[in-house]
Amino acid sequence: MFDYNNPAILVYLILLSLAWGVYLRRKSAIEKRNYRIRKELVEAGCDEPPTLHPVINHNRCLGCGSCVNACPEEGALGIIGGKCYLVEPSNCIGHGVCKLACPQDAITLVLGSPTRGVEIPIVDENFESNVPGVFIAGELTGIGLIHNAVNQGRK
Repeated sequence: MFDYNNPAILVYLILLSLAWGVYLRRKSAIEKRNYRIRKELVEAGCDEPPTLHPVINHNRCLGCGSCVNACPEEGALGIIGGKCYLVEPSNCIGHGVCKLACPQDAITLVLGSPTRGVEIPIVDENFESNVPGVFIAGELTGIGLIHNAVNQGRK
């Protein structure tokens, strides 16, 4: 199968293991940073997002990071302990790209929090609400971005 006495294969295996080690070390450093930031914000009482934000079901989350990579807001989402968390809630502006990127449908977009709850309507791809025959766009959908409202209105 493999000739482990071949120097080229040994060099390849050493380089591969070094690259894997660098990757794991970097991943661990990012997770520690995310944990530290989240812990500081929770202790300071600044962990409530100001607008529409993701709530992650950790039973469904695979920790693949697709939502983190999809989010254009730096540092809003991060992986901690193999699961996704809203690390810096104030960075989240509520555009919902993370929900679309999640392969496990582990993300729900909510407005408010348990201490200050707000319900937003559920809309389908045609912007029909959960009340049949009622179509909504823009602010009423809970997404207060003008760009999204214009696109929804155009559709």
